[in-house]
Amino acid sequence: MRVLITTMPAPTHLTPNVPLAWALHNAGHEVVVAGHPSMTEQINAAGLTAVPLGTNVDIPAAVQATAADERLEAITEALAIDPADSDMRGHIRNFVLAAFTLYYCDEPVGAGGRAFGEDLVAFARTWRPDLVLWDPLVLASPIAAREAGAAHARVLWGLDRMGWLRRRLLDGLARAGHEGGQDLIRDLMQPTLDRFDHDFDEELLVGQWTVDLMPPRLAKPVGLRTIHLRRVPYAGPTVRPGWLDEQPKRPRICLTLGASGRTFFQENHRGISIPDMFEMFAGMDVEVVATLNDVQLADVGTVPPNVRTVDYIPLSLLLPTCAAIIHHGGGGTYAAAAAHRVPQIVFPKHFGDFLDNARYVAERGAGLNIDAKRTTTHELKSQIQQVLSDPSFAQGAADLYEEMLGTPGPNEIVPVLERLTARHRASAAARTDR
Repeated sequence: MRVLITTMPAPTHLTPNVPLAWALHNAGHEVVVAGHPSMTEQINAAGLTAVPLGTNVDIPAAVQATAADERLEAITEALAIDPADSDMRGHIRNFVLAAFTLYYCDEPVGAGGRAFGEDLVAFARTWRPDLVLWDPLVLASPIAAREAGAAHARVLWGLDRMGWLRRRLLDGLARAGHEGGQDLIRDLMQPTLDRFDHDFDEELLVGQWTVDLMPPRLAKPVGLRTIHLRRVPYAGPTVRPGWLDEQPKRPRICLTLGASGRTFFQENHRGISIPDMFEMFAGMDVEVVATLNDVQLADVGTVPPNVRTVDYIPLSLLLPTCAAIIHHGGGGTYAAAAAHRVPQIVFPKHFGDFLDNARYVAERGAGLNIDAKRTTTHELKSQIQQVLSDPSFAQGAADLYEEMLGTPGPNEIVPVLERLTARHRASAAARTDR
């Protein structure tokens, strides 16, 4: 079958899909990946066929431009999120809902928003995929699938915020009754749907089914058909550095603050600064490999002799040599640490799934969830020593690894995708025949 994968213009949205794309390819299916032109190099570097569509979009500028969008504000208010939970509100408003403006508005925010969606539909009409696997934020994907008569499913790289918010809005509409409620999301989408002569239904938001790369225990109950998939760490092609072959003389710690922050929202870690952290490391009997770029190191005066800075190295190469990892709570970093049974010290960013990942690591006994805003370097030093010396954290990391292995891998779910694709395509054909 032909499989079309869609991705947002962000490498961290592409990489979770790569092992599944290759599993489909190795099973004999034809796979292409559609993204903005800025993603072409990354898609090709993964050994996949790129379909560049639309023009490049400045994601931070596009998000900022939605600040005055009253439609998104109205939807956010209708969700009745706890006012004290500013992190959840900000994530829903400025990340999940902001994605609508790239595909569902008369005047798209950010260059290439509507152009990408229309190009995607045109490509699907021509190439005729059997299955569309779509990034949950590339909301033009299900329209393209319908135009091609294809089955379609979301591939979640984080918690199902769209499923959660849609369930919450529907519950609110049910309580209000037909006369007392207004489906604000449907109203937002309808002008674009009219242009393509499609009626609104729930599949346009949550797919015909969902492939979920998050740990099953973290999944939110949203009442949708879900296939759980083990997240196989992938970071792209590289060259293995020779120093990795040298056995560390002291416990090695990896420090990383994530790739997505480098790409879109450059900032050093809030709370304990990187210079303060380096000063702390200088007084410890450890070896540190800090994967930081020039911007993140800008305020660092002297790098201690027991700290090695590298702009980039795949965690799959580094982590097998490490006794612990300090990180920001990103899903890819969490999965890589779990895959290599490395205890985690997580300073979660107050945004998205970072807090959820950090809490999960701590609850499973695989590490510590640290509040960077309230933790001193003295306390952090003690916490690092605790993780290195207490064998319960290594056991917790091993348990997390075993739990991960209990979730089917990419090769295992390919037959499931084949069956679901055949079923949904047959249903669509039957509806057309009637």
